[in-house]
Amino acid sequence: MEQSFMLKSVKACIPPLDHSSHKGQAGRIGVIGGSLEYTGAPYFAGISALRVGADLSHIFCTKDSATVIKSYSPELIVHPLLDFPNSVAEISQWFDRLHAIVIGPGLGRQKETFHVVTELIEVIREKRIPLLIDADGLFLITEKTHLLKEFMSPVILTPNKIEFDRLCAKTNGPSGLSQLGKYVTVFKKGPIDEVYSVDPGVQWKSDIGGSGRRCGGQGDLLSGAIAVMMNWTLANSDKIEIETFGDKVLLASSLSCYAASRLIRLCNEKAFAVKGRSMVASDMINYIHESFEQLFGQ
Repeated sequence: MEQSFMLKSVKACIPPLDHSSHKGQAGRIGVIGGSLEYTGAPYFAGISALRVGADLSHIFCTKDSATVIKSYSPELIVHPLLDFPNSVAEISQWFDRLHAIVIGPGLGRQKETFHVVTELIEVIREKRIPLLIDADGLFLITEKTHLLKEFMSPVILTPNKIEFDRLCAKTNGPSGLSQLGKYVTVFKKGPIDEVYSVDPGVQWKSDIGGSGRRCGGQGDLLSGAIAVMMNWTLANSDKIEIETFGDKVLLASSLSCYAASRLIRLCNEKAFAVKGRSMVASDMINYIHESFEQLFGQ
């Protein structure tokens, strides 16, 4: 796809900041992740979603990580339910309120956690909620690729190079990624961001923006941004000129990845220009508004 078309399409899907909507309509995002060792990742995903333009951000984490995550920001709604008795039922009762779900930031690899997340993925599939899987969630999916087979709602995987190679080893190479599921989009992160899709017409590559600084947390910011953009592009797909594309769901997924890629790379570039080698992911958050306006004009 041409970059001018993608930017134009994304702009058409961004909800206007007028008095026609109420709290929650611009996006209610859920993040499933957060463990004793990893509290920053779910925070970055959740706060990125809010800064990009979502109205509410819910974090579903373990009990021992909840207080820490709450301390980072009062804007996040934190649920210490991931290791709660009957956690699947307790968490899934919130799903009908959410427009998109991110699984993976700070999740950890405990067997008990993976068991809960496996059941939650099945609930998400049944409810047809747009889903993004990153980080340790990708480790689980690589071991259980069958979980994505029957999804009739969009799924976006966001592997880095190592995670991508591990996934391809399970699918007999990049060409096998199309067998993961009808609505699965793979967004490979790296020096060149690249989207793989069942529909080759919505694939793209981009190396615009960014810097040589690759500190932790940037992928989590990206996940939160994609989740918001995915909600917007899906909800407003009728505003996209899709005559030449086969499936509007796959197009919406691809556009959301492109929009978030450009946005977070620009945040990285701006923060690096000021902080240089000492830049951290928290510095990038401060440039989300400025970068959003520069790219999308609103």
